[in-house]
Amino acid sequence: MPFQAKDVMHSASVTLQDFGNVHWTAPELHTYLNDAMREIVALKPNAKSGTVTLELVEGTLQSLPAEYTVLSRVTRNLVLGHDDVGGPTGGKAIRTLARREIIDAQIPGWQAAATLPFAVAVENVIHDMADPRSFYVVPGNDGTGKIEAMVGMVPPSVTPPAAPANLAIENYTETVDFPDIYRNAIVDFILYRAFSKDSGVPNAANRAGAHFTQFREAIAAINNGEMGMALANYGRAST
Repeated sequence: MPFQAKDVMHSASVTLQDFGNVHWTAPELHTYLNDAMREIVALKPNAKSGTVTLELVEGTLQSLPAEYTVLSRVTRNLVLGHDDVGGPTGGKAIRTLARREIIDAQIPGWQAAATLPFAVAVENVIHDMADPRSFYVVPGNDGTGKIEAMVGMVPPSVTPPAAPANLAIENYTETVDFPDIYRNAIVDFILYRAFSKDSGVPNAANRAGAHFTQFREAIAAINNGEMGMALANYGRAST
């Protein structure tokens, strides 16, 4: 379920026993919240994902717009609709090639239009996680193609209320545009940054380290759970 910035900020304040936000101010905790979302995406680029339309440029090499973190899956070509709105409708499905060597061996000059003419529709996509924000299309695109894809997204930062309302946690009512499953991890990251502020105080450094460990373990657990579900679905599909 959706949650607001004040929800995680308040949870952190309770653990910090700083109910009046004297030592760790609301603007400070808000900064830690935005840092937490960026750190989650750094560890798991598809933590926030969605299905989007990608407009292709001419040629074989394509890059994701800056607001996307990783190409997770390509589903189909999109063609201009014939309804009153004129929006895109579904076109031919697209296959993802696991290895570029396949097309390199079959059509060595496939990246040149003289060998494999560029077209509006994509038949195959080649994607290597070594470069998660780039991919190749086969055949090369003529610059007018559009495809539907699942991508990881950069979460928008939470905007603080205007001063002096920004001094009270209850005024941070903006919804955090992030899946609820990451809520506890965000709290742990806020606590890690808060205790790091007092690293010279006895036990503060240990508490900061403990919360950072819990944060990373939570992200790893979510990732492992998703991988387990994917493998289970693959097993059912192959039987």
